[in-house]
Amino acid sequence: MKKKRRHAGDALQHTYKITRDGGVLFYRREDHLVYYTLQSVLSRKHRLRILGTSHMYTHVHEGSLPEDLVQLSAYEHDLSSTFARDYNRETGRSGALFDGRFGSAPKKDEKKKRSCMIYIFNNPVEKKLVKKAREDRWTFLPYYEKEYPFSRRPVIRYCRKPLVDAIHLVEHEFRSGRYLKYNLLHHLFASLEGEEKEQLTDFIIQRYFFFDRKGCEDLFGSIDRMMAATELTTGQEFEVKEIFDAYSDLPYREMCSAVERYGMLGPGLPLLRLPEERQVRLARFLLAHTTAKEQQVAKFLHYSLFSLTE
Repeated sequence: MKKKRRHAGDALQHTYKITRDGGVLFYRREDHLVYYTLQSVLSRKHRLRILGTSHMYTHVHEGSLPEDLVQLSAYEHDLSSTFARDYNRETGRSGALFDGRFGSAPKKDEKKKRSCMIYIFNNPVEKKLVKKAREDRWTFLPYYEKEYPFSRRPVIRYCRKPLVDAIHLVEHEFRSGRYLKYNLLHHLFASLEGEEKEQLTDFIIQRYFFFDRKGCEDLFGSIDRMMAATELTTGQEFEVKEIFDAYSDLPYREMCSAVERYGMLGPGLPLLRLPEERQVRLARFLLAHTTAKEQQVAKFLHYSLFSLTE
Protein backbone atom coordinates (compact mmCIF):
# COMPACT_ATOMS: atom_id res chain seq x y z
CA MET A 1 0.00 0.00 0.00
CA LYS A 2 1.46 3.34 -1.03
CA LYS A 3 2.10 5.86 1.70
CA LYS A 4 -0.09 8.95 1.28
CA ARG A 5 1.82 12.12 0.53
CA ARG A 6 1.59 14.53 3.44
CA HIS A 7 -0.10 17.89 3.09
CA ALA A 8 -0.38 20.63 5.69
CA GLY A 9 -2.75 23.44 4.76
CA ASP A 10 -0.73 26.49 3.70
CA ALA A 11 2.56 24.65 3.99
CA LEU A 12 5.62 25.37 1.94
CA GLN A 13 6.30 22.19 -0.01
CA HIS A 14 9.95 21.26 -0.46
CA THR A 15 10.19 18.98 -3.49
CA TYR A 16 13.24 16.96 -4.47
CA LYS A 17 13.84 15.15 -7.74
CA ILE A 18 16.81 12.98 -8.74
CA THR A 19 17.69 10.98 -11.82
CA ARG A 20 16.71 7.33 -11.85
CA ASP A 21 20.30 6.08 -11.64
CA GLY A 22 21.54 8.95 -9.47
CA GLY A 23 23.67 10.17 -12.37
CA VAL A 24 24.37 13.65 -13.69
CA LEU A 25 21.45 15.52 -15.25
CA PHE A 26 22.79 19.02 -15.93
CA TYR A 27 25.99 19.02 -18.01
CA ARG A 28 25.52 22.23 -20.00
CA ARG A 29 23.77 25.58 -19.86
CA GLU A 30 21.26 24.24 -22.42
CA ASP A 31 20.17 21.51 -19.97
CA HIS A 32 19.56 24.11 -17.28
CA LEU A 33 17.74 26.50 -19.61
CA VAL A 34 15.39 23.90 -21.07
CA TYR A 35 14.44 22.76 -17.56
CA TYR A 36 14.21 26.31 -16.20
CA THR A 37 12.04 27.71 -18.99
CA LEU A 38 9.85 24.63 -18.71
CA GLN A 39 9.48 25.31 -14.97
CA SER A 40 8.49 28.87 -15.85
CA VAL A 41 5.87 27.95 -18.45
CA LEU A 42 4.35 25.10 -16.44
CA SER A 43 4.23 26.97 -13.12
CA ARG A 44 2.19 29.63 -14.90
CA LYS A 45 0.00 27.02 -16.58
CA HIS A 46 -0.76 25.33 -13.25
CA ARG A 47 -0.79 28.64 -11.33
CA LEU A 48 1.72 27.27 -8.87
CA ARG A 49 3.54 29.76 -6.66
CA ILE A 50 7.23 28.84 -6.55
CA LEU A 51 9.54 30.70 -4.19
CA GLY A 52 12.81 29.23 -5.37
CA THR A 53 14.70 26.34 -6.91
CA SER A 54 18.22 24.99 -7.17
CA HIS A 55 19.61 22.95 -10.07
CA MET A 56 22.39 20.67 -8.87
CA TYR A 57 24.35 18.32 -11.12
CA THR A 58 22.28 15.22 -10.23
CA HIS A 59 19.07 16.60 -8.75
CA VAL A 60 16.68 19.53 -8.34
CA HIS A 61 15.24 21.24 -5.26
CA GLU A 62 12.17 23.43 -5.30
CA GLY A 63 10.14 25.32 -2.70
CA SER A 64 6.51 26.10 -3.56
CA LEU A 65 3.18 27.14 -2.04
CA PRO A 66 0.58 24.95 -3.78
CA GLU A 67 -3.14 25.30 -3.18
CA ASP A 68 -3.25 21.52 -2.73
CA LEU A 69 -1.25 18.45 -3.66
CA VAL A 70 -3.33 17.79 -6.77
CA GLN A 71 -1.99 21.05 -8.19
CA LEU A 72 1.59 20.24 -7.19
CA SER A 73 1.43 16.69 -8.54
CA ALA A 74 0.00 17.82 -11.87
CA TYR A 75 2.80 20.37 -12.27
CA GLU A 76 5.54 17.90 -11.30
CA HIS A 77 4.14 15.22 -13.63
CA ASP A 78 4.06 17.64 -16.57
CA LEU A 79 7.56 18.91 -15.76
CA SER A 80 9.14 15.47 -15.42
CA SER A 81 7.47 13.87 -18.43
CA THR A 82 8.03 16.81 -20.80
CA PHE A 83 11.66 17.30 -19.83
CA ALA A 84 12.37 13.55 -19.98
CA ARG A 85 10.93 13.41 -23.50
CA ASP A 86 13.08 16.32 -24.70
CA TYR A 87 16.20 15.12 -22.85
CA ASN A 88 15.83 11.61 -24.28
CA ARG A 89 15.40 12.97 -27.78
CA GLU A 90 18.49 15.16 -27.32
CA THR A 91 20.73 12.45 -25.89
CA GLY A 92 19.45 9.37 -27.72
CA ARG A 93 18.46 7.64 -24.51
CA SER A 94 15.08 6.11 -23.67
CA GLY A 95 12.95 5.25 -20.68
CA ALA A 96 12.30 7.03 -17.39
CA LEU A 97 14.69 9.83 -16.50
CA PHE A 98 13.73 10.56 -12.91
CA ASP A 99 13.51 8.24 -9.92
CA GLY A 100 9.77 7.64 -9.70
CA ARG A 101 7.63 10.33 -8.13
CA PHE A 102 9.16 13.43 -6.64
CA GLY A 103 10.00 13.52 -2.94
CA SER A 104 8.35 16.23 -0.86
CA ALA A 105 8.12 17.50 2.70
CA PRO A 106 5.67 20.17 3.98
CA LYS A 107 6.82 23.05 6.17
CA LYS A 108 4.06 24.87 8.02
CA ASP A 109 5.99 26.70 10.72
CA GLU A 110 7.37 30.04 9.47
CA LYS A 111 10.83 29.37 10.88
CA LYS A 112 10.95 25.96 9.16
CA LYS A 113 9.82 27.54 5.89
CA ARG A 114 12.66 30.04 6.01
CA SER A 115 15.18 27.37 6.97
CA CYS A 116 14.01 25.18 4.11
CA MET A 117 14.36 27.95 1.51
CA ILE A 118 17.82 28.82 2.81
CA TYR A 119 18.74 25.14 2.55
CA ILE A 120 17.54 25.03 -1.07
CA PHE A 121 19.50 28.14 -2.03
CA ASN A 122 22.62 26.98 -0.20
CA ASN A 123 22.94 23.59 -1.89
CA PRO A 124 25.82 24.80 -4.12
CA VAL A 125 27.58 26.19 -1.03
CA GLU A 126 27.25 22.86 0.78
CA LYS A 127 28.65 21.08 -2.27
CA LYS A 128 31.66 23.46 -2.42
CA LEU A 129 30.74 24.95 -5.80
CA VAL A 130 30.63 28.54 -4.50
CA LYS A 131 31.28 30.40 -1.26
CA LYS A 132 27.97 32.28 -1.33
CA ALA A 133 24.62 31.19 -2.76
CA ARG A 134 24.25 34.43 -4.72
CA GLU A 135 27.40 33.50 -6.70
CA ASP A 136 25.75 30.46 -8.29
CA ARG A 137 23.71 31.08 -11.44
CA TRP A 138 21.64 27.91 -11.14
CA THR A 139 20.07 28.77 -7.78
CA PHE A 140 18.75 31.79 -9.72
CA LEU A 141 19.19 33.73 -6.49
CA PRO A 142 21.30 36.48 -8.17
CA TYR A 143 18.30 37.27 -10.38
CA TYR A 144 16.15 38.28 -7.41
CA GLU A 145 18.44 41.33 -7.17
CA LYS A 146 19.70 41.99 -10.70
CA GLU A 147 18.59 41.29 -14.25
CA TYR A 148 22.14 40.80 -15.56
CA PRO A 149 24.26 39.51 -12.66
CA PHE A 150 26.82 37.70 -14.84
CA SER A 151 27.12 40.05 -17.81
CA ARG A 152 26.64 43.61 -19.02
CA ARG A 153 23.12 44.58 -20.03
CA PRO A 154 23.06 44.47 -23.84
CA VAL A 155 22.35 47.77 -25.62
CA ILE A 156 20.57 46.59 -28.74
CA ARG A 157 21.85 49.31 -31.09
CA TYR A 158 25.44 48.36 -30.24
CA CYS A 159 25.01 44.57 -30.33
CA ARG A 160 25.99 42.25 -33.15
CA LYS A 161 23.12 40.98 -35.28
CA PRO A 162 23.34 37.34 -33.99
CA LEU A 163 22.71 38.51 -30.40
CA VAL A 164 19.90 40.87 -31.45
CA ASP A 165 18.24 38.08 -33.43
CA ALA A 166 18.64 35.67 -30.51
CA ILE A 167 17.03 38.11 -28.06
CA HIS A 168 14.11 38.68 -30.44
CA LEU A 169 13.59 34.93 -30.89
CA VAL A 170 13.60 34.32 -27.13
CA GLU A 171 11.15 37.18 -26.66
CA HIS A 172 8.88 35.68 -29.30
CA GLU A 173 8.94 32.24 -27.63
CA PHE A 174 8.24 33.78 -24.23
CA ARG A 175 5.30 35.83 -25.47
CA SER A 176 3.93 32.73 -27.21
CA GLY A 177 3.98 30.84 -23.89
CA ARG A 178 6.57 28.33 -25.04
CA TYR A 179 9.63 27.03 -23.24
CA LEU A 180 12.99 26.92 -25.03
CA LYS A 181 13.86 23.60 -26.64
CA TYR A 182 17.27 22.12 -27.27
CA ASN A 183 17.38 22.64 -31.01
CA LEU A 184 16.54 26.34 -30.67
CA LEU A 185 19.08 26.92 -27.89
CA HIS A 186 21.84 25.16 -29.83
CA HIS A 187 21.03 27.35 -32.84
CA LEU A 188 21.03 30.57 -30.79
CA PHE A 189 24.28 29.97 -28.92
CA ALA A 190 26.19 28.60 -31.94
CA SER A 191 26.61 32.05 -33.51
CA LEU A 192 27.45 33.95 -30.31
CA GLU A 193 30.79 34.88 -28.80
CA GLY A 194 31.79 34.44 -25.14
CA GLU A 195 30.32 37.60 -23.58
CA GLU A 196 27.26 37.39 -25.81
CA LYS A 197 26.49 33.89 -24.52
CA GLU A 198 26.50 35.23 -20.97
CA GLN A 199 24.26 38.13 -21.98
CA LEU A 200 21.77 35.85 -23.70
CA THR A 201 21.73 33.48 -20.73
CA ASP A 202 21.03 36.35 -18.35
CA PHE A 203 18.33 37.66 -20.69
CA ILE A 204 16.60 34.27 -20.86
CA ILE A 205 16.63 33.83 -17.09
CA GLN A 206 15.32 37.29 -16.25
CA ARG A 207 12.70 37.15 -19.04
CA TYR A 208 11.36 33.78 -17.91
CA PHE A 209 11.75 34.65 -14.20
CA PHE A 210 8.75 33.09 -12.48
CA PHE A 211 9.56 33.07 -8.77
CA ASP A 212 7.09 34.57 -6.31
CA ARG A 213 8.93 37.67 -5.05
CA LYS A 214 5.94 38.66 -2.89
CA GLY A 215 5.95 35.24 -1.23
CA CYS A 216 9.67 35.58 -0.51
CA GLU A 217 9.18 39.09 0.91
CA ASP A 218 6.33 37.89 3.13
CA LEU A 219 8.47 35.03 4.41
CA PHE A 220 11.72 36.93 5.04
CA GLY A 221 10.56 40.54 5.35
CA SER A 222 12.34 41.65 2.16
CA ILE A 223 14.48 40.29 -0.66
CA ASP A 224 17.54 41.90 0.95
CA ARG A 225 16.87 40.00 4.18
CA MET A 226 16.44 36.77 2.25
CA MET A 227 19.75 37.29 0.51
CA ALA A 228 21.46 38.08 3.81
CA ALA A 229 19.91 35.04 5.49
CA THR A 230 21.56 32.70 2.98
CA GLU A 231 24.94 33.97 4.19
CA LEU A 232 24.18 33.72 7.92
CA THR A 233 23.10 30.08 8.01
CA THR A 234 22.96 27.07 5.69
CA GLY A 235 19.41 26.06 6.63
CA GLN A 236 18.41 22.48 7.26
CA GLU A 237 16.24 19.66 5.94
CA PHE A 238 15.62 16.32 7.65
CA GLU A 239 12.27 15.27 6.21
CA VAL A 240 12.68 15.08 2.45
CA LYS A 241 14.13 11.75 1.28
CA GLU A 242 17.33 13.10 -0.24
CA ILE A 243 20.18 10.72 -0.98
CA PHE A 244 23.13 11.77 1.17
CA ASP A 245 26.38 12.41 -0.67
CA ALA A 246 29.28 13.71 1.42
CA TYR A 247 31.48 14.55 -1.56
CA SER A 248 31.97 17.98 -3.10
CA ASP A 249 30.40 18.57 -6.53
CA LEU A 250 33.54 20.30 -7.81
CA PRO A 251 34.70 17.12 -9.58
CA TYR A 252 31.57 17.23 -11.75
CA ARG A 253 32.57 20.74 -12.86
CA GLU A 254 36.10 19.52 -13.55
CA MET A 255 34.84 16.57 -15.60
CA CYS A 256 32.50 18.80 -17.62
CA SER A 257 35.42 21.10 -18.46
CA ALA A 258 37.61 18.14 -19.40
CA VAL A 259 35.16 16.51 -21.81
CA GLU A 260 33.98 19.84 -23.26
CA ARG A 261 37.49 20.40 -24.64
CA TYR A 262 36.97 17.28 -26.78
CA GLY A 263 33.53 18.32 -28.06
CA MET A 264 31.64 15.79 -25.96
CA LEU A 265 29.10 18.30 -24.61
CA GLY A 266 27.92 19.58 -27.97
CA PRO A 267 24.46 19.12 -29.55
CA GLY A 268 23.21 15.59 -28.97
CA LEU A 269 25.52 15.24 -25.95
CA PRO A 270 28.06 12.84 -27.58
CA LEU A 271 29.38 12.02 -24.10
CA LEU A 272 26.37 9.77 -23.48
CA ARG A 273 26.61 8.05 -26.86
CA LEU A 274 30.10 6.57 -26.49
CA PRO A 275 30.57 2.81 -27.02
CA GLU A 276 31.46 0.89 -23.89
CA GLU A 277 35.16 0.54 -24.65
CA ARG A 278 35.62 4.29 -25.13
CA GLN A 279 33.51 4.97 -22.07
CA VAL A 280 35.83 2.84 -19.92
CA ARG A 281 38.91 4.59 -21.35
CA LEU A 282 37.32 7.97 -20.66
CA ALA A 283 36.43 6.93 -17.12
CA ARG A 284 40.05 6.06 -16.40
CA PHE A 285 41.20 9.33 -17.96
CA LEU A 286 38.84 11.29 -15.70
CA LEU A 287 40.03 9.41 -12.63
CA ALA A 288 43.62 10.27 -13.50
CA HIS A 289 43.11 13.92 -14.49
CA THR A 290 40.41 15.21 -12.11
CA THR A 291 39.70 14.93 -8.39
CA ALA A 292 36.64 12.76 -9.03
CA LYS A 293 36.10 9.58 -7.05
CA GLU A 294 35.17 6.35 -8.80
CA GLN A 295 31.53 6.70 -7.77
CA GLN A 296 31.37 10.24 -9.19
CA VAL A 297 32.86 9.15 -12.52
CA ALA A 298 30.25 6.39 -12.70
CA LYS A 299 27.48 8.94 -12.07
CA PHE A 300 28.97 11.31 -14.63
CA LEU A 301 28.95 8.64 -17.34
CA HIS A 302 25.76 6.90 -16.16
CA TYR A 303 27.78 3.75 -15.85
CA SER A 304 27.18 1.00 -13.28
CA LEU A 305 29.83 1.17 -10.58
CA PHE A 306 32.79 -0.98 -11.53
CA SER A 307 36.53 -1.11 -10.93
CA LEU A 308 38.19 1.47 -13.14
CA THR A 309 41.66 1.16 -11.71
CA GLU A 310 42.46 -2.42 -12.57
